[in-house]
Amino acid sequence: MLERFYQNIGSLFPSSIISSTQVLLVQSGIQRITAKYYLGFSAFFSAALSIIVFLISPFFTNNSLIIYSASLAFLIFMPFLFYFLLLMRSESRANKIETVLPDALQIIASNIRAGMTLENAIWSSARPEFGPLRDEINRVSADTFAGIPITEGLLSMSKRVRSNVLNRAMKLVVEGIDLGGEMSHLLDEVAQDIRSTQLLKKEIATTTLTYAIFIVFAAVLAAPLLFSISTFYSEMNQQLTAHTSSGSGQNQAQINAAAQRSGFGGLATLGSIGSSSSQSKNGINATDIYWFSLSAIIITTFFASLILGEIQTGSIMQGAKFIPIFVPVAVAAFLIALGVLHAALGGLLN
Repeated sequence: MLERFYQNIGSLFPSSIISSTQVLLVQSGIQRITAKYYLGFSAFFSAALSIIVFLISPFFTNNSLIIYSASLAFLIFMPFLFYFLLLMRSESRANKIETVLPDALQIIASNIRAGMTLENAIWSSARPEFGPLRDEINRVSADTFAGIPITEGLLSMSKRVRSNVLNRAMKLVVEGIDLGGEMSHLLDEVAQDIRSTQLLKKEIATTTLTYAIFIVFAAVLAAPLLFSISTFYSEMNQQLTAHTSSGSGQNQAQINAAAQRSGFGGLATLGSIGSSSSQSKNGINATDIYWFSLSAIIITTFFASLILGEIQTGSIMQGAKFIPIFVPVAVAAFLIALGVLHAALGGLLN
């Protein structure tokens, strides 16, 4: 029942989104869930969560703008989060395959030198420690023994994995098969080239470690501390303004009383009206600064995580794994720093 319900919701999405989601599901190793089911579930979950946020937000704030903005944000960005999770899973699966790919190619080359045919060499190279690559090798072998040409099976495997390294390797292998080259030597060369590329990436990650540390420090610690100081200053300024306004109100009352006794009550009343109207204008208050600081910290740490992944590995998606760590730590640093300021200097606000 629920499956059909989610399927019907997913059918409302454009065909291009459905097809791209199906590709990502395959590349993530998820075979039992269809794209329409996944999209339908994500849309329904996002709408339900948005309604829940809309209902519980009044218990935390009376600002209608924040309530509507939070609900709309969950409704819009939660489907992107589901799509983002698929990207992360497919990237993680591709990295696992790329790590063990040189070993698998060398095993296939050794099997060929031992006298095996290419099909049997590939089938014999499936080792349990290869993880998702073992599943792909077994699928290629099953397709080959079912009558599908080995070249088509290898190219299909590269389409099921979100990896440029595997894609280029399989194209070289298929070209070698078509040209009738010495496959053992070709596989060894491809494996060595992939290892050299992986070592180069590790050297780049080591070289850029200083930049990564600076980004983490600036986004996770420095920015929250500065925002906490700004928030505390705005609260202090608001309290001082309120005290000044109350003091000026008392002075105005004394002036009005004196004016009434002297016969200039009309002018005093006009001045009082002008003063109260100027005070009734509401600008940016400390609460707005507080929520702006939290939003800026979350956005900053989000993009800092992606930048860190790009610097360290060359892939933005690899930085997504830092988001669940950096965002809570940065928010906690902001709240702790603000609490320390209140405890140390809170007497100034009274």
